[in-house]
Amino acid sequence: MHPPLAVDHRLAEPLQAQLAEQIRWLVALGELKPGDRLPTVQELARHLRVHRNTVAAVYASLQEEGYLVSRRGAGTFVADSEATRAALQRAALRDVVERALERAVEMGFTPGEFAEAAGALARMQEARRTQGRVLFVECNVSEIEQHSRTLSRELGVAVGGVHLDDVRRDPAGFRRQAAEVGCVVTTLFHFEEVQRLIRRAAEVVGLGAGLEIRFLRSLAQLPAGTRVAVCCLDRERAARVRTLVVNAGVRHVDVVAVGVDDPDRFRRALREAQEVYVSTAAYPVAKRLVGEHSRLHTYQMELDRASLEMLRARLAEMPARLQVQRKRA
Repeated sequence: MHPPLAVDHRLAEPLQAQLAEQIRWLVALGELKPGDRLPTVQELARHLRVHRNTVAAVYASLQEEGYLVSRRGAGTFVADSEATRAALQRAALRDVVERALERAVEMGFTPGEFAEAAGALARMQEARRTQGRVLFVECNVSEIEQHSRTLSRELGVAVGGVHLDDVRRDPAGFRRQAAEVGCVVTTLFHFEEVQRLIRRAAEVVGLGAGLEIRFLRSLAQLPAGTRVAVCCLDRERAARVRTLVVNAGVRHVDVVAVGVDDPDRFRRALREAQEVYVSTAAYPVAKRLVGEHSRLHTYQMELDRASLEMLRARLAEMPARLQVQRKRA
């Protein structure tokens, strides 16, 4: 039996944030207790009708926070931790919410109307607190989390991460979210698709992303002629990384591009290459294919500094632009 969880595509709040907050509250209210087993990623994704990566990202985030723990071969469970014990202190809010709900029902409102009004008020207060918010769209969980953290840290805005597959599945729902926020950010690789899906609901900003210096320095220090395999989620992405390596001036090594979506080719590259570099997004898949391996080095993409400064300037101008748009509407 599934815990009482639901997501609403009509809300501006990203699906990941909705689901994570519900699980935190179920723990705080004692509906989910330490040791309770949660549905598998696939089961919950099917139940909620969302992409499995959305659920996987929520589980991973809550594990980092200490709410959940994953046991190999057994599943995902509520943790017995400081985080879950601290969450129980939030249960005092339950009485406040229940009294307010009872009062709203007495006045003739439905529980759904109460929830919508409470959620809208909470979001408005949060918007005033953060003084800015953007949605960041990418095609894999690892880069959604990494780049969202970078944007939040560098620009001081609240960032909602959204998986591109969720946008593709429900573009109308995403347009409603985007209209509430006013700004959608993605990488240049997905810019045209996101702009096409979002139409004119919000401004879309494309950011450049390049290879981290640590990765390029590591390649530059290899002896000439070293056979290097560069691995991503698929060969197309890997080929793009290989091009970036060459354009960065690293031409003394022999680089082959391979995707972990082709297990046989990936294993062959691992046998033939002297050094293997795997993107952080592809690493969990690579690890499942070959286990712990001393020659699997990870690398990641970094958002371009000039792009971040451009976005900072656009966000500073945005309140005035939104005010003009609303007057025209």
